Order: sequence, then structure tokens, then C-alpha cells
Amino acid sequence: MFNMEFARATMGAILREGLPATLTVVFWTLVISLPLGFLLGLIRFRRVPVLMPLSTVVISFFRGTPLVILIFLLYSALPDALARLAQIHGWGIDVYGLLLGSTKGYAVFICSTFTISTMAEIFRSALGAVEAGQLEAAHCVGLSTAQAYWHIVIPQALVSALPNLGNDVIGLVKGTSLMFYMGLKDIMGVAKTEAGPAYAYVEAYVDVLIVYVVLCFILQELFRHLEQRLRSYGAKG
Repeated sequence: MFNMEFARATMGAILREGLPATLTVVFWTLVISLPLGFLLGLIRFRRVPVLMPLSTVVISFFRGTPLVILIFLLYSALPDALARLAQIHGWGIDVYGLLLGSTKGYAVFICSTFTISTMAEIFRSALGAVEAGQLEAAHCVGLSTAQAYWHIVIPQALVSALPNLGNDVIGLVKGTSLMFYMGLKDIMGVAKTEAGPAYAYVEAYVDVLIVYVVLCFILQELFRHLEQRLRSYGAKG
């Protein structure tokens, strides 16, 4: 039988502890991923020599690797490999303390590697959607390439990229549910911790479902409203 009292108590714990942890990871991941993803997207769009093929390999690797595998590799294998390397060379560095000292920080690092790659492709396609004539027209009125991108190309590309960016952010939010494998007390981590002693996983997972559905709905409406505002602003301009 569904234990409503336990479900309410677990929901309270999720909202107090798990939700802030999840939002913190998502926030800092976006702070890192948005500018770096745009930079990689611009490198691929402009076909910058040397950097373009290198970025293609990196993006293909992280986009093609499931997030759960990245967690296991970067959380388990990478610190062990670096610690072994430090021991061989006698560097005297506490690799485990340096990398794993902050679970949230390392979760941001792992999420960023994945999100940067997906956002790079979003920005690359958005930049490609802007007509080439826009850049040529900007040059004709005396704007430099940098000015043309800043004032004309990038604003139009952001409008085109916004729907896909919204999907990517929602996917990021749902992807953080895997961070409990690292011991992060996020939404899923708190739910599993609360459910364990009572073996009330159904109630805990229903709580998790409700929180994620509501959170993703809010983000969906936020991006929809932002897209409408940007499109109406562009139409007025």
C-alpha cells in the first residue's frame, strides 16, 4: 500500500536538500557550458585551422558517450589514473582530495564536459542558419567582422538556438539524476537515501517524478516565454 505519510516526509527532504543541490549543479554547469559551448560552436562554424578538427574529435567523443559512462570513467577511473601518475613521478599531490574534495564541484565538471559538446553543436547550427548576406551587408556599412558578429549574427543565432537550448537545459536537469552514483545528495540521491531504511522506493520515486515533471515544466514555459519575447523584439527591430 502506498504510504502517503512517508511520501510527504520524503518530498520535504527532497525540497530542502536535494532540489538546491540539483539547481546548484545545473546553474554552474550552464555558467561554464554556455560560453565554452558557443566558442567551440564558433570554431567549428568558422572552420578554424587545427582547432576545428580537434574540437570535432572532442565533441564527437563526449556526445557519443552516455552520461552514466562518463560518470564512472571520470569519477572512478580518472582520479585513480592521475593518482598513479603522480605517484610514479613523485609529485606529492593529493589527487583524490583535489578532484573529489567537492562532490558538487566534480559533478559540475562531469556535466559540463557533456553539455559543452551538445551546446557547441546547437550554436554551430544556429550560426549556420543566419544568412551569409547579413555578414556581407555589415561589412558594406563599415562594421568589422567582430562587430558584425556581436551586433548582427550572434543575436539572430541566439533566437534560432533558443528552442534547442531549452531542450538541452531540460535534458541537463534530468541528467543530474545520475549524479547520485557519485554520492551527491541531489533530488535522486536524497530520495534513495530516505527510501532505503523503509524500503519505500515506490513512494520516493513518485516524489522524484513529481519534482522533475514540475521543474521541467517551469523551464519549458520559461524558455517558451523567452523565445516569444526575443522573436517579438526582433520583429519590432
